[in-house]
Amino acid sequence: MLEFKELVDLLQENKIKNISVYDLSSQTEEKFVILCTSNKVADSKKVADLIAQKYHYNGKIEGYNKGEWIVFDFVGLTLHIFLVKVREKYNLDKLYKPKKISI
Repeated sequence: MLEFKELVDLLQENKIKNISVYDLSSQTEEKFVILCTSNKVADSKKVADLIAQKYHYNGKIEGYNKGEWIVFDFVGLTLHIFLVKVREKYNLDKLYKPKKISI
């Protein structure tokens, strides 16, 4: 399973901001959600390409074409890369707030 700390480091190194990690694990399954923000579609797509290549991601990268909300669904980890306005609109942080962990 991909370690969320490694992914957070990669995001921080590539102009991705406001990174939040939520632990949605149950007694039988480990599951983390990462929400983060990019200022430009080009930055979102650049980091998405880097992640896909580095981690040999074979799944569908949801939202890549438009680039406003890109989603990777790894085993045990889901990554959401938002533009600021989209993150504010959907406010998933509010949904996951009780499960936030320090990074």
